Amino acid sequence: MTNIALDTNIWIYLACDTFFDLWLKLKEMKENDEIRIIVNDIILKEWKRNKKNTLKSLTANIQNEYKSAKKLSNYLSGKTKENYLKTISEYKDETYRIAKAKARVKEIEVFMKSCTTIRTTKKQKLFIADLAINNLPPFENKKNNYNDALIIRNICEYVNGEMPYLYDLIYVSNNPNDFTDKETKEVHKCLLKGLNPIRLKNVTELGEALLLAPEIMEDFDDWLEDKLDNEAMNQLDFIRGK
Repeated sequence: MTNIALDTNIWIYLACDTFFDLWLKLKEMKENDEIRIIVNDIILKEWKRNKKNTLKSLTANIQNEYKSAKKLSNYLSGKTKENYLKTISEYKDETYRIAKAKARVKEIEVFMKSCTTIRTTKKQKLFIADLAINNLPPFENKKNNYNDALIIRNICEYVNGEMPYLYDLIYVSNNPNDFTDKETKEVHKCLLKGLNPIRLKNVTELGEALLLAPEIMEDFDDWLEDKLDNEAMNQLDFIRGK
């Protein structure tokens, strides 16, 4: 299965009704073992820190939806206006909808914790700090991208290039400039220094990630042959006592 990781903002967006279909698709693909979702301690901490504001924002949006819809009735008249007001009156009761929004946030949090969870290491933190101290990408513009950079380093180090899919890791973030080269659109090489090479794809839309995830690599036969050759060599070394 393809490894997928979502930055904190994408998890927050999933709490909105606009992304409900994507939320259902994400859960379905995980439950069917089509994808493995990786979450680390930094993402969980950022989620926890932003949860209160997320709930506040969802509540405010719900409260404003009915008011905005009601204002549109000013452009209608007669029976049309009467029917329209009757229809939107179903949205006037905010209590149920706010409770539903809170339940969604809780559901997402439980789901996150059910995913493959990893922790950042002291070595990884020092590696990113060293990049920042020396103003190396993605810190060349003095922007505080520490958490974004650490998330990328941590997850990429965890992932091994052992899956016969088009990508070993798909990372979804709507802030790609925080960790990618503006010209190549690829993750800064500094962030991946010293790691085993993986097929990494970063996208800004979760929908795109879920479409890309099931794609098998074009050179699958060559990949399989190489894996079999390596396994044969390992067995031969074992027999030789190496």
